[in-house]
Amino acid sequence: MTVWNRVRYSLNTLWNWIHSNLHNFYDAYRVLRFMYWRKLHAGLIDRGHPWVTGISPHTGREIWADNIIYAAPRTNDSAGVDHETDEIIVTRVARFLTAMVERSTFADPEIPQSSKRRMPHAVNYLHGTVHFNGGYLIFEDCRDLINHITDPTFVGEMRRFSAEQSRELIVVLRERQYDPEEYAWCLGVVRAHIPWYANANGPKRPGVLWGTPSPYPVINPINGSWARDVENLRRGRMEHLVRPPIPQRCYFQGSYHGTRSEATWLERFHAWAIFSIIRVRGFQGPLVFTSRKRIEPRSYRQYKQTGRKKWRSIQPVSNPFLRSKKKPNL
Repeated sequence: MTVWNRVRYSLNTLWNWIHSNLHNFYDAYRVLRFMYWRKLHAGLIDRGHPWVTGISPHTGREIWADNIIYAAPRTNDSAGVDHETDEIIVTRVARFLTAMVERSTFADPEIPQSSKRRMPHAVNYLHGTVHFNGGYLIFEDCRDLINHITDPTFVGEMRRFSAEQSRELIVVLRERQYDPEEYAWCLGVVRAHIPWYANANGPKRPGVLWGTPSPYPVINPINGSWARDVENLRRGRMEHLVRPPIPQRCYFQGSYHGTRSEATWLERFHAWAIFSIIRVRGFQGPLVFTSRKRIEPRSYRQYKQTGRKKWRSIQPVSNPFLRSKKKPNL
């Protein structure tokens, strides 16, 4: 990269970080509003609702495969990539989210917030609109995702889809045996190129940065479209909750090739900075909208016994100011 390109990239990255963090604060405020001031209670939908079953009333079948708007070509050189079909992969991811929504359908009696219902009802409901109405983007692994996200044309399509459809995006990786640190760096790359906040969810425990459990590595660039559907749910406008499948062959029809497939120092620094903030939170770790002491009392007792220094609530991320055995692209 030339000096000018480095400066321009750094300024664009700084803008995306500032914008995404401010937008995330606003989204967090809206979640809190649905938790307390305009509180969403259990039982607003039943277990036959499409947000729970995944069945689209427009087609009579599960909607998730119809909402795959881009699937990167498969390669033979990606270790750890799951060889299940993309339809099965997105179905497993979505089924995990439907289980969250279903826990908020029990109203009499209500499932108390505990290990059996970890999240508040507002958080469970918002995942209903994410999995059912959202568009799925599928990639081989972190390197493949970085190679796409560093292509300005691809990012432009993400923004166009968000503006025209007003739906969330769900980024899924086929690779389940990922390196947690490289996944954290990958999130740093994603957040450097889009103006929305995003979390690195996945199956490995403990999680990566602010990420939560998921059957596959899933990054959700939170553009805020979820809030409209959740507000409609609160107001009882049930006819607006279930949208038809996304029109096919309208988005992501090009061939995309970015400038690199690894993280830069700046992106590694961003991942490490997030890690440092979460580590200071101690046992609470990456959880935001619920008390970890409340939902994991046994783990909290272990935390008290072993001491804070020995407890690991998230996967570690190495200090970018120190030498690392891994050599990201600088």
